[in-house]
Amino acid sequence: MLEPLRGLVANERVFIADVSINGFRIVSQTTLGPPGTAVRVQFEWDGRRVSADARIIHIRQTLVGEGQRARQLFHSGMEITQVTETSRNTLRELVAWHVAKALDEQKANARGIPAVAAQSFQTGKTNQLVRHELVAGRWREIPTNDGKQPLNGFTISAELSDSEVMMLRSSFEAGDADARKLIRQMAELSVSKSEGIPTRKYTP
Repeated sequence: MLEPLRGLVANERVFIADVSINGFRIVSQTTLGPPGTAVRVQFEWDGRRVSADARIIHIRQTLVGEGQRARQLFHSGMEITQVTETSRNTLRELVAWHVAKALDEQKANARGIPAVAAQSFQTGKTNQLVRHELVAGRWREIPTNDGKQPLNGFTISAELSDSEVMMLRSSFEAGDADARKLIRQMAELSVSKSEGIPTRKYTP
């Protein structure tokens, strides 16, 4: 989850609460339209502008505060339908930065997966991938060309060494739901584009 970013959707001021390379979760004080509505999402991160066409997939309403001060918020899940290459690259860097930050925080809190896990992802896409799935306490390997990430494991480059794979598996087994989500996010980034994830060094 992001530190919320201010943005605009159809001239409505919103907060970008969550980002992936495929979509957004956006919080607004008024509804942005029913599911199926096409919108344009705009915001800035690290001095760079992101603009993407998206479609509302689902909406959830929540109440914040109590009594007369209570106000309604709308959480809109959106799927990206079209985005420029420049904006997509910025999205990838944004997601990678937040995943890396979360890994560092988990390391500092001595829980979840170790920050060194992020170093184990192959930077650069290859058509030779392996899906690692944890089924009934045992790992199953499936060669694939599909970079889709399974809920019970991760898909990574076949070029990773045995020691790197073992470290990722043990991190996945030991991690909670958030930690496992981080591994899948970093794995998705590592196989989704030719340049792979932004390189970042950690001190274990």
